[in-house]
Parts: sequence; C-alpha cells; structure tokens
Amino acid sequence: MRFQGKTALVTGAASGIGRATALRLAREGARLALADRDEAGLAAVASACGDALTCVYDAADGDASAAMTGDAVARLGGLDALVCNAGVYRRTHFTDMSPQDWATILAVNLTSVARIAQAALPALIAARGAMVSVASTAGQTGVAYAAHYAAAKAGVVALMKSLAVEFAPTGARFNAVAPGRVKTAITAGLAPLAGQNDALIVRPPRLAGRVDGGEPDDLAAAIAFLASNDALYVTGALLTVDGGQTIG
Repeated sequence: MRFQGKTALVTGAASGIGRATALRLAREGARLALADRDEAGLAAVASACGDALTCVYDAADGDASAAMTGDAVARLGGLDALVCNAGVYRRTHFTDMSPQDWATILAVNLTSVARIAQAALPALIAARGAMVSVASTAGQTGVAYAAHYAAAKAGVVALMKSLAVEFAPTGARFNAVAPGRVKTAITAGLAPLAGQNDALIVRPPRLAGRVDGGEPDDLAAAIAFLASNDALYVTGALLTVDGGQTIG
C-alpha cells in the first residue's frame, strides 16, 4: 500500500493508460482525483476506484487545465502525486499538416502538461511529491506521419528534466515514462493514411510473446513506481516501457 494516506491526480483517466493507472493507485491506497473530458467514462472509473473525485475538462484549453488542477488540489486538500497522461494522437502527412493540426496536438500533449504543472507546483513542493508525465518513444526516435505528436512528446521529456533541475532543492520530483506500442482504444482505432508507407511505422516490440504491444497495466506499474517513495532518488528520468521496441 505505497499510497496509503496519499493524494493523487490522474489526467486522461477515463480509458487506456490513465484508467489503468487510476485503478493501480486506488488499489495501493491513494485518494484520487481523476480528470478527463469523457464524463461518462470518468464516472465509471471513479466508481471502480471507490468513488474518486472527478474533474471534467478539455486538455486543449490551457486555462481549463490549470483551473481543473487548482480545483482538484483544493478538493483533495493537497497533492502527493500528479500523473499527466491526457493526450491525443493523429496521423497526418507532414505536407498536409495545417497550423491548426499542429496547434491542437501541441496544446493537448505539451502545453496542458505545463499549465497543470504550474498549477500543481505549490502543492507538490509542500508534499515533496512526484509528477509523472506520459511521453512516448515517438519523442525519442521520431515517427512518420505524426511529427507534431513526436515534437510534443519530446517536449514533455524536456519539460520534466527542466523542472527536475529547477526544483530539485525542494525535494519534489519530476519524471516521465515513454510507452511504445500499447493496446488502447486510440491505437486500435487508427486507420491507415492514403499513401502511407507501412515500413516507416511498423516496429514491433522484441520481447517474446508481446509482439502485439504492451498492456496499459504495464505502464501503470511503471508510473506507480515513479510516483511512489520507492523512487525517492529518481528525478529527471525517462523510463522507456516498450518491450525492447527501440533497442538498436
């Protein structure tokens, strides 16, 4: 029960990695606030977690992201762990990518994380707490047909490292996880682009028996570790969870 008596906020909690993380933290004793734009999905997860607090917000709106965080911290009475998981992934040929496409992906996947971090900082510092952001192997290796997403996720890693340096004297910790292929509704629903070269995007995990990708629970375990006191000497780190997908 690593989170007994502790509070946590998880964004993007209605499905996938966020849902798995919320359930994991609840099992380990955390008192939770869960945030997402999917109100029905959020309510279902909150119930499964033992009536966690819920916060409905739009991650594309920076002001809404900050306000949601302030509300969650106030209702929880503090914050020991923050998990920024909310994100969006879209495939677009770079030559077809509009300024709005770029702005939306950056707003949800990077700017929202920064605004949430700013709003949560006083509480995290007071608790000597931990922030864990979900990045992606796309930010490490690049990815065809999603340059905006890869750029945003690389930015998330740089943001966590920068906060780790700036706020190390406070005892608050900032880390990221980088999932590779994970079986979620988002990845399952991806349709191929017209004219896409599959050889540019297919890079199966290497771990035996896991060639179709990881499970959300694999990421939840890594996130829970980084958010817990088991990782008190870990800050500014990127933990890649991809079944060996990015080896070599």
